[in-house]
Amino acid sequence: MTRLLTFFGLVLVTATATASVTVVDDAGRNVTLPAPAHRIVSLAPNITDALFAAGAGAYVVGTSRFSDYPAEAKNVPVVGDATMIDLERIVGLKPDVVVVWKSGNSAAQVDKLTRLGIPVFYSETARLDQVASTTRRLGKLAGTEETAERNAAAFEAELRRLKTANAGKKRLKVFFQIWDRPLMTVGRAQIIDDALTLCGGDNIFADLDQAAPTVGREAVLARNPDAILSGGGEGESLNDWKASAFLSAVKHDNVFAIDAPTLALPSPSILSGVTTLCHGLDQARTRAAR
Repeated sequence: MTRLLTFFGLVLVTATATASVTVVDDAGRNVTLPAPAHRIVSLAPNITDALFAAGAGAYVVGTSRFSDYPAEAKNVPVVGDATMIDLERIVGLKPDVVVVWKSGNSAAQVDKLTRLGIPVFYSETARLDQVASTTRRLGKLAGTEETAERNAAAFEAELRRLKTANAGKKRLKVFFQIWDRPLMTVGRAQIIDDALTLCGGDNIFADLDQAAPTVGREAVLARNPDAILSGGGEGESLNDWKASAFLSAVKHDNVFAIDAPTLALPSPSILSGVTTLCHGLDQARTRAAR
């Protein structure tokens, strides 16, 4: 009897370990793998970050350029970036699945992966409220649901705290500059727009559908923002705005860069950037009230 129970126990463990997994991706596709993915290639920095948060970091065998979060991701071999991927190297890594950025990776190159028989999982996280869901689904894909659930729940708790802490604050009209030549900002499809809203800022170009639209200087002047911000790294380009003394942002010395390298990263590491952004807008409110 003992031997029989042991036999059935081993059968159950084996069946569990090799059971197929099915997860719905952000293209609405049911992605089915014969077993949890233990060799994963990530083709976007935010996806890499989310995989580590999902507990699947040890299973990531290839990443995209600029996968700097978490720090451990820097040790994973790079197989390309948003514009070009090394198909031969990816094939050589024998991935169980490649997780791709739905709107960022080349559709033609992703199609080549599919034709080679490599399972593809599309990921597209555009709002703060979607980050935890992405983490949970990647955890299911890798068979690391327990870690994924713990970290997703922690993200949701911190996000709720930030929303509560910033609710009811005086709203500021904000121009967020991401590049100066050409002049580029964030539209409503960019997660920074969501972060601005949480922090009590109204993105003056939230009416634009693109994630990173190009705008004219005259359009910014006409909308007269209360604050002009950037995430840093643009050099001294913000100084050009200070010549327009009539702008509310200039009058109150609210033209500044914030040190928030993760703010544009639609994945768990973004919360440190959101916290920095909220702090920056608090300071802007104080200056505007003088």
